[in-house]
Amino acid sequence: MSAEPGSSPPPGPAPARRRTAWGRELAAFCAVALLVLLAVSAGTIWLSERIARDNALEEAEGVAERLAELLVAPVLAEALAGVPGRWEELDRDVRNRLSDGSVTRIVVWRATGEIVYSSERGQQGRTLPPSDGLLTAIGGQTVAEVDERPETTPGDGAQTLLEVYTPLTVAGEQLAFEAYFAYDGIDRQAARLRGQIIPMAIGALVVLQLVQVPIAASLARRVRRQEAERTALVQRNIEASDRERRAIAADVHDGPVQDLAGVSYALSALRNSVPEERQPTVDKLVGAIRHAVQSLRRLMVDIYPPDLSGPGLGVAIADAAEPLRAAGIEVLMDAAPLPETAPDVTAVLYRTAKEALANVAHHAQAKRAWITLEETELRGAPAVRLEIADDGVGFPASTDKRADGHLGLSLLRDRVVELEGTVTLGDRPGGGAMLTAVVPVHHGQ
Repeated sequence: MSAEPGSSPPPGPAPARRRTAWGRELAAFCAVALLVLLAVSAGTIWLSERIARDNALEEAEGVAERLAELLVAPVLAEALAGVPGRWEELDRDVRNRLSDGSVTRIVVWRATGEIVYSSERGQQGRTLPPSDGLLTAIGGQTVAEVDERPETTPGDGAQTLLEVYTPLTVAGEQLAFEAYFAYDGIDRQAARLRGQIIPMAIGALVVLQLVQVPIAASLARRVRRQEAERTALVQRNIEASDRERRAIAADVHDGPVQDLAGVSYALSALRNSVPEERQPTVDKLVGAIRHAVQSLRRLMVDIYPPDLSGPGLGVAIADAAEPLRAAGIEVLMDAAPLPETAPDVTAVLYRTAKEALANVAHHAQAKRAWITLEETELRGAPAVRLEIADDGVGFPASTDKRADGHLGLSLLRDRVVELEGTVTLGDRPGGGAMLTAVVPVHHGQ
């Protein structure tokens, strides 16, 4: 953002404020990264829990299918066919398989709910109402479910087990094979798989964040250096522009203005030496030259504005209203003492007042104008309020005239907004127009 003509760069604390802002942005980046890490970690833990449990259930279903096909089916077929000793052989094979504790019970069902075989003594031959899992297995699908009170558990004690039903075909008859797995074993298997997934996933995220933070800090430092270089370049451009403007204003003052003033004095001195009928012509020439001198002085002020520090802003705005007074418009000004204000802020306020007063002079058709300059607050911070009002015809329906090549009000608004201020254009109570600009005394804080 470039400063207005005649302004100087913001006060010294601005670089410190910029450093603080960059620090806040970097801290915000780290905080957001940490929150994302926590959120993704929580999601990863939940998802890994689901994956681990599903894998454990799939593993249990696979074990049940293998037991049914490889352990029970060959011997059970011969036992049902009446081959001597096959029931005893089936019991031995099943007890050997149950000895490691991973599978606690095995039951073979008919579709009617009759128990064809059970590893628990006394259960064989019983008929119980068929469960949904049993019917699903009879239908040809393997299903697993958690049961806190299995129907074949002896006694009344509650015991949480994982039941797996799988289809079993023996001698052309469709049966259902049921295996009971200790649920704590499933938990251990899920925890083991979870312990492999979570460290890998969370570790990768942590490493990613540890890599990102130094990169973000490096980018922040690089941008800060570029910002400092750009600020220094803008400052040098402003200083060069100030020198050029000062030199041009001095040349105009010491050259054309002095020459025209001398011509005016010379003509005034010659007035009485010319015939009386020519004296009005001399008066017109003197008036034209003085008007040209005034125009050049206004041009000098535009090229290099006056000192706007301290009370100078109110004086400069009052001088800017002189064309209104010359046009017969009464100007009433109320300028209160202002706080110490950044030079670019005072320059924008001065330019805003000049543009608004020029609009009053050229478009308002007003008889009276009011100028108010006072201290106020904007978003809780000290600010300066500038109000220009008139009793003229008011603002048109649209103040955006950029399509017609008129940029005054648009540029005015942009200048104020760049300094984090506000501009309000509206009707004045009692008729006319009113412009109100509020600008913080030190922007960027």
